[in-house]
Amino acid sequence: MFRIGPLVLTCLSLAYPAIGRSIYLDERWANGCDVAHTDGEDDTPNIYQALQDCPSGPIVFSANTTYNIFSPVELNHSDYSVSILGNLSFPTNMTAVQAAVNASTNGGFWIQLNGENVNVTGSEDPWSGWIVGHGQQWWDAYNQVARPRTFSFAVNNGYLYNLKFYKPIAWVVSLATASNVYAGNILIDARSNGSFPFNTDGIDGSGSNLLVEDAIIYNGDDAFTVGQNSVGTRNVTFRRAYVSYSSHGLSIGSLGKDPSQPSNVSDILFEDVFLENTLYGARFKSWVGGVGLAKNVTYRNIGVRNVSFPLYLTQSYVDQESPGAARVDNASVIMQDFTYDNFYGDINTFHPGDASCVSDPCWYYEEGADGTQAAILRCNPGTCQNFTLSNIHLRTQSGVPATLLCNNPPVDSPDVGFICQNGTFIAT
Repeated sequence: MFRIGPLVLTCLSLAYPAIGRSIYLDERWANGCDVAHTDGEDDTPNIYQALQDCPSGPIVFSANTTYNIFSPVELNHSDYSVSILGNLSFPTNMTAVQAAVNASTNGGFWIQLNGENVNVTGSEDPWSGWIVGHGQQWWDAYNQVARPRTFSFAVNNGYLYNLKFYKPIAWVVSLATASNVYAGNILIDARSNGSFPFNTDGIDGSGSNLLVEDAIIYNGDDAFTVGQNSVGTRNVTFRRAYVSYSSHGLSIGSLGKDPSQPSNVSDILFEDVFLENTLYGARFKSWVGGVGLAKNVTYRNIGVRNVSFPLYLTQSYVDQESPGAARVDNASVIMQDFTYDNFYGDINTFHPGDASCVSDPCWYYEEGADGTQAAILRCNPGTCQNFTLSNIHLRTQSGVPATLLCNNPPVDSPDVGFICQNGTFIAT
């Protein structure tokens, strides 16, 4: 049994209007096959049986039932649908989960759906349709060994709607190899009542032709990320979302970890997103010595409340836990045609940072940052091209003018919109 906080229920009851869902939601009432459930036993084999019995679906997890997903699920099938009306519960035995992850051949995903023309819908009941990871015990034990990735949707032509995740162990939704996918009304609740929920990345949108909208995400890493390990992410939109807890915001990257492999992303839009109490707002990160191109990226209508780094860019990123190969030169991922428009709200001035800091210096330490920065732009010389910042209305909580850290001005930027300096943020 698990409990869902009242704030989550309130957010669900005020869910945004559905867009483009009706042609899929009707399938849940069509003839299909219910997944059988046996108390105390693994229900994963019953999922495969249901799909065998109903190859076109819908495969139905029945309401008022909590299914035991005690072993990983990987469905390699096309032209079917899934309706999650009950709850899906991961194992609570950490050792058993680790053994299964170590034995896996799919990157450690506990639930993975592959194929074409796949539709998955959850329940509109706020108490049902949850995928429950039991992550709290992992967070409290600081156990970061052989953790499962929660849900992969590696589908061409797919639809996700009304999926809900409660205390996932780590890495929640992956659309990293998906294409032509709509995802709406995704709720991720990785709030901890104990230790910090490391690596609870919300949605990995490193696919192509993706529209993700109306999400609510409480987590302890990137809420939505684009391009990590990507060689061709393109045409991705993330919009109309609420992000909170200790989230690391709306991220592109990290790009360029492997100096021999170009990282390319293009045509990315973040729009109409509100972030509250998060570490980052809009974030770009690429590695020293990395190569690739990030082109045509827009952050528009981004609201923040008590956010430490509302607008952040670094081309000197290093993962402390996995620094990768030695950097043999000072190459950089090129950034072209970046627009930051209509940022508003307040900066976390008095208590910047979050509880993910376990090193000295902290992994998010920024020389010169003091809780007043509206933007931190760490471009390498000549690599930030055709930038525009407009309508930046970010204020400090102390009332002093918002500031900027900027070491190299963007080039080829006829309407850059600010003066690159270490000092007061001055719009032009």
